[in-house]
Amino acid sequence: MTYQPPHSQIVYHQAVKAPSNGMGIAAMILGIVAIVIGIWTPVPVLGLVSAFLAFAPAVLAAVFGHIGLSRAAGLGGIGRGQSLSGLVLGYVTLGIIVLTTALWMAAIGAGGAAGYAA
Repeated sequence: MTYQPPHSQIVYHQAVKAPSNGMGIAAMILGIVAIVIGIWTPVPVLGLVSAFLAFAPAVLAAVFGHIGLSRAAGLGGIGRGQSLSGLVLGYVTLGIIVLTTALWMAAIGAGGAAGYAA
């Protein structure tokens, strides 16, 4: 009887996936989109469309930024910078939209019927 060595077994190792913070990434992307669109809000005609289009991404960036910051605390700080940048960009865009809208409303209200006789 001849000795045959046992068959070798092939062991497959799965790569370990690094943890990520999806909410932080989403907040940063939405914040960038919001500020790029929202920066046009003070322009007279384009501003109305710009304010309307930038409002939703700005709110979502702020919300996702808060969620991303809380998740980053649990992940050891992963995605904290992205969450914070999305949060700041979202609030800055919302500030631009609200301030510009208030100024336009004040300008329209002040110049309403000043030159016309009733």
